[in-house]
Amino acid sequence: MSYKLTRKAEDDIIDIYLQGHTLFGENQAERYHRGMEEAFRFLSDEPRAARERTEINPPVRVHPYGSHIIIYMIDPADDILILRVRHSREDWHNSPL
Repeated sequence: MSYKLTRKAEDDIIDIYLQGHTLFGENQAERYHRGMEEAFRFLSDEPRAARERTEINPPVRVHPYGSHIIIYMIDPADDILILRVRHSREDWHNSPL
């Protein structure tokens, strides 16, 4: 199984890295980024690790990572599409994508 990133997810990851670099330095930004990639690989191996959130439109799965949440969907081949990576304090419930 594998994972793919939407353009918005790619932009989110870049923004998270740049903000982390500014606030916490290069080493911490790199460490956080590597951990996020590990979370993506975990989800590609265990796509149903997070329950489907049917109360959100469209239904998505949400997996926490550090201060962020990974919003994703599973395709028919059990590969995952990472839609966004949002800060957990954002109002992502009303606007997940």
